[in-house]
Amino acid sequence: MIKEYVKKDFVRLVKAGALEGRRWMKATDSSAVRIYDRNLAELPVTVELFGRWAKIVDYADGGLSDEDREAVIDLVNRMVYVERDMIVYQLRRKREGLEQHTLLSQEKTELTVREHGLDFIVDLTSHIDTGLFLDQALVREYVRTISADMRVLNLFSYTGSFSVYAAAGGAACVTSVDMSNTYSDICRRNLEANGFADSQRYNVVVSDCLPFVRAEVERGGRWDIIIFDPPSFSNSHRMERPFDVKKDYMDWLAMLSRIMSDHAILIFSCNSSTFALDKARVKKAFRIVETGQDLAPVGFSRHRGGISRVWVMERLAVFNAPTGRGERVKRVEDQDFERLVSSYDSEETVREDRSARGAGRDERPRYREGGRRESFRREDSRPRYGRDERPRYRDDDRKSSYRRDDDRPRYGRDERPRYRDDDRKPSYRRDDDRPRYGRDERPRYRDDDRKPSYSRDDARPRRREDDRRPLPRRDEERPYHEHGSMGQNDRPRSRAQSHSYDRDRRKKGAVKPYGYDSFARSRRRDDQDEE
Repeated sequence: MIKEYVKKDFVRLVKAGALEGRRWMKATDSSAVRIYDRNLAELPVTVELFGRWAKIVDYADGGLSDEDREAVIDLVNRMVYVERDMIVYQLRRKREGLEQHTLLSQEKTELTVREHGLDFIVDLTSHIDTGLFLDQALVREYVRTISADMRVLNLFSYTGSFSVYAAAGGAACVTSVDMSNTYSDICRRNLEANGFADSQRYNVVVSDCLPFVRAEVERGGRWDIIIFDPPSFSNSHRMERPFDVKKDYMDWLAMLSRIMSDHAILIFSCNSSTFALDKARVKKAFRIVETGQDLAPVGFSRHRGGISRVWVMERLAVFNAPTGRGERVKRVEDQDFERLVSSYDSEETVREDRSARGAGRDERPRYREGGRRESFRREDSRPRYGRDERPRYRDDDRKSSYRRDDDRPRYGRDERPRYRDDDRKPSYRRDDDRPRYGRDERPRYRDDDRKPSYSRDDARPRRREDDRRPLPRRDEERPYHEHGSMGQNDRPRSRAQSHSYDRDRRKKGAVKPYGYDSFARSRRRDDQDEE
């Protein structure tokens, strides 16, 4: 049973999603949008609006209980303002192995919805999929913006939604290929509902996509835009072989590159959450851009994996698919099969004999406790790949020192001499050993010499001749009692009294000493007393 706080959170998310979705529909002239996408782990369902209808799909293992299902339907009825009779509830059963989704109901609930001003036919009850994937709404709009005067090929066209957008964008011709008669018929109806009834210009082909592309390669066909939106897996009996997008997409890219014109666009879409495009192999033939955030749909939760990944690939050169893949199985003739079986039996016999003797790892020799194991660091035991030019030594030999010049060359450093421990290395602190770059004009002094003092008056810069401020007296010219100490027959004086910048100097109109401008005037307690 759903807890009360979960119901409150569900109500809050559904109302917010419905408000955002209806704003988006009004701005884009649409009537289909998703408003809840498994946002709560306790309620793994999706809620989509199709005009006056709402469809709820249950993703829970085994489905929600009857009580929880009725609670979800009631909340959608009251919070989204959809009538109870117009709410469709379906359980999406998890597929196992190669199983695919089947027909859920013989009864069809068809209606026409709008998306970006275009009309599409959807069926809410017969299958899990309605015929219009809402997560690709912005991708379809992007196709319309680039389709002017282009030759467009839509593979695995399904109900032809991409074909309708390409035709609305002014494409020169649009060809839709799908092997389902039912979906191909809906594709024609969608084209006709939007005013694209010319079968010569907007052709719908009922065929398997693989032989169609092979025929185009032999014919030398050229297309400017190719939409490649295959299912993740398909094992239909009408196909030549089962299709798995993870294993077969490289071969498909190689074939499609041969029917694309120069700088043609390939829109590759995949809804498998475990699919990964190997860009390292493809980037030499295609310029790849993953749309991702640019074409993110409204109402979809990205962390749930319900959004298809889309790559826009511009052809630069013909792509050659890699050969020799591990998943391909080579056929074995009868005589080769007998030989392989006999060799396999002999290997099994050898393994059994060795296991009976107690050898666990046949490739490594076993030693007794008193024996000495062979060292694999010798050259005759294990080769050193690419390093055989270096000699090997035993424990009783002395290895040569590679720090000497005659053993190993010092690349680019042979001009510097090497010294042993008993030699004395030259000192590079002397002028005759190492030059002082840019500083040779300054004389060098040794420890026994006396460096010139730059604190003398003759070393300091002279002041201007027109400056008549008196110079401060040097320490050796001042009386002893003015150094801050007591002289004979003198009383102790404070620093303020003995300083050259005393109160008499700070009087208004007094001549200030040289260098006074660089000091900030501060108030003293004596000044306050005088005031």
